[in-house]
Amino acid sequence: MSNSSEAAIHVANLSKEFKIYSHPADLFIEVLRGKPRHRSFWALQDISFDVPRGKVVGLLGRNGAGKSTLLRIISGTLDKTSGEVVTRGRISSILELGTGFSGEYTGRENIYLGGLMVGLSREEVKAKEDWIIEFSELKDFIDQPFKTYSSGMQARLTFSTAVCIDPDILIVDEALSVGDARFQKKSFGKIKEFREAGNTILFVSHDTNAVMDLCDTAILLENGRILDNGDPKAVAKRYWKMVYVDNPTEASGSTRKTEAEAPAKVDADASAIQKNDEAHTDSKISKQDFSGLLRAGERIEAEIIEIGIYDSHDHKVVVLESGQKYSLVARALFHEDCDTIGFGFHITNNKGVIMYGIATTDAGVKFPPVKKGQILEARLNVSMWLTNGDYFLSAGVGNGQKVIDFLYDAMVFTIPRLPWIQHASVVNLEPHFEGKVLEAESKQT
Repeated sequence: MSNSSEAAIHVANLSKEFKIYSHPADLFIEVLRGKPRHRSFWALQDISFDVPRGKVVGLLGRNGAGKSTLLRIISGTLDKTSGEVVTRGRISSILELGTGFSGEYTGRENIYLGGLMVGLSREEVKAKEDWIIEFSELKDFIDQPFKTYSSGMQARLTFSTAVCIDPDILIVDEALSVGDARFQKKSFGKIKEFREAGNTILFVSHDTNAVMDLCDTAILLENGRILDNGDPKAVAKRYWKMVYVDNPTEASGSTRKTEAEAPAKVDADASAIQKNDEAHTDSKISKQDFSGLLRAGERIEAEIIEIGIYDSHDHKVVVLESGQKYSLVARALFHEDCDTIGFGFHITNNKGVIMYGIATTDAGVKFPPVKKGQILEARLNVSMWLTNGDYFLSAGVGNGQKVIDFLYDAMVFTIPRLPWIQHASVVNLEPHFEGKVLEAESKQT
């Protein structure tokens, strides 16, 4: 990325081992006898990267990928096993809510405790105290014990104290996801101020929209190793594909089926159906794992075996672009002959609000009868006018008015914010501004 001598953060061949003992006494016995009685867990393995001065780097990865361990080592709160970590400049880190704060101390006392921990003198904390209280919006509660604060209030005080010192390097680990929406917006605004001021930021989040919006580059961790490093949009797409499309044990596995396994297809904007000549057998069927999902229907006549979104190249996607055309696809395996078939889709936002819903019966689409053992695919072609957020796709199959199988929130997809649309928008209206000067009306005498 950059010359390591110019980097604000330089990490080279970093590894971290945790020793896990089956019993507390095993540590003592190991020291006494000099023979290992532990098993090793490598949270990080041979990690290398540089963060240039004045850049914002996002860190993505599933739970347990090693993100928090990496940040704690960079912050100096955890020792490494091997490798090199060099930081240049004052670091302020927000790793967990209330890190270093005492639940018994008041909010005001914790401001001083937090300030002293990052190297400020008492006089420097005193000079910033009013700013911290005002930014955190906790004036009415600042002299109450920290343990009585809600998680959102703790997030406010933690963040406000960490950013007050104007650090050269700011490390943020999911701290903003707990506060209310208004404070999150305020906090992201502060982070953007740091970025515009030329400070260095290492930003960890599961919110790919935030990573793509804030970061110059992104790093994807998996099983303690760097899986990808580069353009935030490309890394975010790979992260979402890894989490929601690929088999977790086969990160590069293909989701496409062979021609012999291709299901019958139905296009939701047409009435034609294309069938296979032979019925499918269970040995040929590849089913998605829907265990743990909320589901309706008895699934006696049929069951949904796959739900997905495909782009114009027929590639399965989870990161969509507002204004582009996509196909919402559901595939059902029929256990009995069925004459009256219908499919339905709906999209909800992360608050559970249905943004769009449709059924083939409402659209006037009729399917020919399907035989036992056949797979039927319903494909709804849409123009995606949603934007800026994470959404859930649900889909199901029915027989007349009866629900056979319906999967709620079967897949998650995200749409990055467009730069010319306000942050709070959820729809893209294809805006086009016009302006003209109007003559003032003359006053009648």
